[in-house]
Amino acid sequence: MRIAYLLPDPGIPVGGSKGASVHVAEVSRALAAAGHQVLLLAMRATGDAPPGVELRVLDPGPLGRGPEGDPARVAAGARFYLEADLLVRAFRPDLLYERLSAFAGGGTDLARRLGVPRLVEVNAPVIAERAGYQGVANVGVGERLERRALDGAHVLAVSEALAAWARSRGAASVHVVPNGVDVARFAHDPAAAARVRAALGIEEARVVGFAGSLKPWHGVDVLLAAAARLSSARPDLRVLVVGDGPERTRLESIAATLLPGRVVFTGAIPNAAIPAHLAAFDVAAAPYVAPAGSVGFYFSPMKVVEAMAAGRPVVASRFPSIEALLAGFGRLVPPGDVTALAAAIDQALDDPDAGAVAERARQRAAADHDWTAVARIITDTTAALDARRFAA
Repeated sequence: MRIAYLLPDPGIPVGGSKGASVHVAEVSRALAAAGHQVLLLAMRATGDAPPGVELRVLDPGPLGRGPEGDPARVAAGARFYLEADLLVRAFRPDLLYERLSAFAGGGTDLARRLGVPRLVEVNAPVIAERAGYQGVANVGVGERLERRALDGAHVLAVSEALAAWARSRGAASVHVVPNGVDVARFAHDPAAAARVRAALGIEEARVVGFAGSLKPWHGVDVLLAAAARLSSARPDLRVLVVGDGPERTRLESIAATLLPGRVVFTGAIPNAAIPAHLAAFDVAAAPYVAPAGSVGFYFSPMKVVEAMAAGRPVVASRFPSIEALLAGFGRLVPPGDVTALAAAIDQALDDPDAGAVAERARQRAAADHDWTAVARIITDTTAALDARRFAA
């Protein structure tokens, strides 16, 4: 199959380390590894294309930050589809696969002009998310383009909450496909874990860790408060925070007050170094809180399945999408509940069966969440769309 993958989002660079960039790389890599020809069209790139993938960058230039940059983003979205038209026509795809992006609604028209099926990947309610955390200059324009992208579309959503949201925006069909993981890459490596611990000066510590971008809804402040509850009884406890983001300065201030000298912030690290850092955790924490907006918790946290693949015991907030990922192979606590999170971490650190449970979680990740399974769902869904189209 020939697949044109459209990424009209200037905030998701190909080759980047943020979760969205990793998702794009892994999906396109898995499709190419399955024998499909993949043309990836993106607005930005900071590294090489995934193996076996042809990358074309349609860079719109500087766009400005925040709401003041929105008019330029709308224009950049329209220009992206005009430039993509010629490239995609020459590629002659069997499928348009598009990541839903803010201010980008031209995929529907492009698919119609080419006469090929189109799948839209929905990872967030993009305009509502942007409005809640960055601001939007004209919400009406953003929502109109969003509805244009989704109306009558066939959608792959990463959570049930997003599936319901996509249906409310006019999607013709929706499949729920949670985020995946490269299971082989995240296999637990004790030697790599030891090197990370030595480099960070936490060789003898009991380590509870968080990995991800430091955003308000990730709840790292809740994790720090929970660890502080345990600090007197566990003098060897350390918190390892892997990643960077807008919350870092605030979180460092909280750590200095509650847990002086007992929290390590790595900052941004290369994606290739993530598995070794996860291996250094004794317990992986995913202390998410509900994001702003009416959609509810709509994420499918990639770091949860990566921790499962790494064989790390997981303690996480109880949201439906996280509960579905863990399927009983982890501890769940009410979001934002410091006392419950502290108790769950304490239990996980002392649980004699933690290793066995984590191994079963690793096996579940391998069976249900490897990126090859995501690629197979994409191609199976396309085959069903083709069969429906030709039957009609």
